[in-house]
Amino acid sequence: MSIPTPTPRARRVNEIFDFSAGRGLEIGPLHQPLVPRDAAKVSYLDLYDRDRLYASYAEHSQVNHDTIPEIDYPMWDGTRMRTLDEAAKEGAPFDWALASHVVEHVPDLIGWLGQVEAVTAPDGALVLVVPDRRYTFDAHRPPTTIGQILQAYEAGDTTPSVRAVYDHHRCAVNGDAKRLHRHGPSEAETCVHDLGYTRTQLERARRGEYVDCHVWTYTDRSFPEIIAELRRLGLTGWSVENLLPVPDDDIEFYVVLRRGLSPELPEAPAIPDWVEHGLELREEVARLREVVADQRRRLGSQRKQLAAQRDEIDALRGSKRWKLATALAAPLDKWRDRGSDE
Repeated sequence: MSIPTPTPRARRVNEIFDFSAGRGLEIGPLHQPLVPRDAAKVSYLDLYDRDRLYASYAEHSQVNHDTIPEIDYPMWDGTRMRTLDEAAKEGAPFDWALASHVVEHVPDLIGWLGQVEAVTAPDGALVLVVPDRRYTFDAHRPPTTIGQILQAYEAGDTTPSVRAVYDHHRCAVNGDAKRLHRHGPSEAETCVHDLGYTRTQLERARRGEYVDCHVWTYTDRSFPEIIAELRRLGLTGWSVENLLPVPDDDIEFYVVLRRGLSPELPEAPAIPDWVEHGLELREEVARLREVVADQRRRLGSQRKQLAAQRDEIDALRGSKRWKLATALAAPLDKWRDRGSDE
């Protein structure tokens, strides 16, 4: 296998965490591991072993088959798909785990976080690279709620739900990150899938097939609050240790979760993403009201100027000078009128 050239994502993720310390597990590296074996003591976990991954992505031109690494812990054991902690238990505990663009795909977020927790050390870290829905094809999708996450956990989802499959396929748009950063979602985006294709994916999901999709939608503001709320509910042992927000014109944020962090949580939660939307709308309404108020002030000022000019004209018309000028101009006006008639 050739060693892939470090990508901007790989360079950025190294800004937030030191992967050279301890033993680590990269989850779902496919053909582009962020931590190469020559840079750290790292093992790889993916759905299948290298040969099956190679075969599965043979027709995907975006996947460089030469850089697919040997998979130390395939989840597929030849007969069934094992859970993450089942597949990686022989190498556990790991000092850190890393997953890029994985946490938005998992059918059961709470269950998945628990599986990663089970194979990491008591003070271990989980480093995540996460797409921010505001700047991706998820730009028109509603934010994930804690209630949806709880429902998937209570149902024990092992495949994406009908809700997730529909939302992903029906709402996906062709969006430009730079424009979305500057203007937000609008009618300028076009849908990626039509209703017929969406229905086909729904039928697959109803049959129990695994239909890959973005089950969850996060922002760099909502994700920390989701983790904190799950802590408050006693449903995860992870806490947010560090976060790099989405850079300008980019689509993803970087976050480090840590086990064994102080269990103390703020009494008042940060504003959840769905409330943030309401605040954005209120801020926009307030801005527009200020614009209208400013226009009204300008209009009022112009009306005062116009009234003052009219007063000046009225005063001039009532003056002796105006009357004298009018009397002198009357014969001249009559002469002009006779000339025009001839």
